[in-house]
Amino acid sequence: MSLDNLTPALIITLIMALLYAASKKKPRDAEDGSFILQLPKFYAWFGLFVIIGGFALVIYTFIYASESDKLLGALASIIALIVGMWIFAKGYISQIRVTDSGLIETTIFGKEKTILWGEITKVSFGTISMELTIRSAEKKIKAHLHMVGFNGLVYKLESKTRKSRFDLGIPGF
Repeated sequence: MSLDNLTPALIITLIMALLYAASKKKPRDAEDGSFILQLPKFYAWFGLFVIIGGFALVIYTFIYASESDKLLGALASIIALIVGMWIFAKGYISQIRVTDSGLIETTIFGKEKTILWGEITKVSFGTISMELTIRSAEKKIKAHLHMVGFNGLVYKLESKTRKSRFDLGIPGF
């Protein structure tokens, strides 16, 4: 096995370890006594990197690509720009505020969704997506394992629902 085959696996393992370590950090405190969960800054920076790559691909496509490749280059550029903006927004705008009365999620579009602790009907954890899904009768809030302060949300859920993390389906990482 060559080092070329091993390098991507090592890079991905390192990034995942850093993201997991970031989720263990203390969440940002708000002035009203609540705390805020947000994805690590890596997400916003990576999204910005993808956006810049999308713009570079646009420039490269229209300067150097042959006529037959311009459509493909433009399509790839649009996809890169959309994905980059989504990742940037998830890392920079999206957040979950954990209060004594419930959860307030700010989406990537700046809209807020609120679920009060007494409204929670179901809590589940996706082992593949690594997302904690909290549902009420009408709303759903998802918190990814990489969010800074994820364990703080789990502790709050345990105290408010009077169920352990294992009863809620959340593994003990």
